[in-house]
Amino acid sequence: MLKSKEIIRDIIEDITLEKYKVDERMPSESQLAIKYNCNRHTVRKVTESLIERGYLRRIHGGPTYINGLPSNHILNFSSLLELYGESSITSKVVKFKLEVATPEICNMLKLDEGSKVWSIIRIRYVSTTPSHTEETFIPYSLLPDLKEEDCLHSLLHYVESSFDYEVSHAIKNISAIKLSKKDCEYLQLPEDSLALQIENTGYLTNGRPYEYSINKHRDNNITYYAKR
Repeated sequence: MLKSKEIIRDIIEDITLEKYKVDERMPSESQLAIKYNCNRHTVRKVTESLIERGYLRRIHGGPTYINGLPSNHILNFSSLLELYGESSITSKVVKFKLEVATPEICNMLKLDEGSKVWSIIRIRYVSTTPSHTEETFIPYSLLPDLKEEDCLHSLLHYVESSFDYEVSHAIKNISAIKLSKKDCEYLQLPEDSLALQIENTGYLTNGRPYEYSINKHRDNNITYYAKR
């Protein structure tokens, strides 16, 4: 029996590959339960998650339909995997170091002064084109066994799969910036190029911040799906 996260990933892949077309009616709960060898409660949980994330929509009291692919996928690595597939996404770690956190980072991660953090810089590629850079800070006390090779993949997945942690939400701040010379080199752009910067603070269900990251995107516009 597949877990709900695996079913969600499979349905998102089908939507991305257009096996399900926009505005097409989704199979019924019973049909999906048979397909994934699970109970209808699991299917209901999966459907609600996909509606919340913008992949599906439901007419009140009626059937569920496919939405257009929500474009907030570019805001994080896990969503890039959902959109392009694991074989198309690669990462390069250009910094992996244990450091004493600055006062600013201590404030963002709610750490005591003098606490240590993993300081990580990665470049994410779609095929061979750099998509964005990620500068990430993670409390050492939270992930003391983190290794550089773990940073080649999704740290969110690492946090949830390797420990008894569950990610709750993130707070993002999006702004326009002029890239540094080094960032232009990373993203293969001319000097003084403009980009969108996304500051992200991720929280566990217990309210503890597990990461603070600064992502700088090669694309200079982002559209995202918001649901009330």
